[in-house]
Amino acid sequence: MEFEVWLTYVVACLVLTATPGPSIFLGIVHSINYGLKRTIFTVLGDISANFIQMILVSIGLGLVIANSEFAFDIIKWLGAATLFYMGIKMLLAPAKSVDKKDDLEKVSNLRLYISGFMVAAGNPKAIVFFTAFFPQFIDTSQPLFPQMAIMCPTMALLDFTLVMLYAFSANKVLTTGKAKLHIINRVSGGILVGASGALALTSRA
Repeated sequence: MEFEVWLTYVVACLVLTATPGPSIFLGIVHSINYGLKRTIFTVLGDISANFIQMILVSIGLGLVIANSEFAFDIIKWLGAATLFYMGIKMLLAPAKSVDKKDDLEKVSNLRLYISGFMVAAGNPKAIVFFTAFFPQFIDTSQPLFPQMAIMCPTMALLDFTLVMLYAFSANKVLTTGKAKLHIINRVSGGILVGASGALALTSRA
């Protein structure tokens, strides 16, 4: 891949992925509730799922999923259900369980990683996006693998940076004293429930 093409690809990725989506909302919520450093595990889960989606696209399965309404809906509803479950759990959590730092730390890094993975994997729009987006920058006269070996890590790095940037900003702006953690938990739960509804209403078009 020529440097000029890669640079154009980077700019296009930044423009198209900067709009907040389910993974960014989850990163914001985890940053507020568990701290910016631990949100790294959430974002690693996100980009792990993205890598799998990009691999599916590169081997052709993405085209099948993108054009199958049934497959699209299955993935969409699984993702929406995951967000809804996490949101409701936060909304219903007793105040005392979020006013204590020890209780927050009981959530393992693995659990944060899995949450990030499930939310990203449950967003079928990502597969549709990769299927439509990648061919614009692929030179069909050249081997596919070397090009994907550049494009996929680039996309993952940009995604990681953007989610962490949103998480950092939200952490600095919204984090308050321990006495108000239960309020943050309610707001966070509302954000995730809202994101689940937005994901449920998405279509392939």
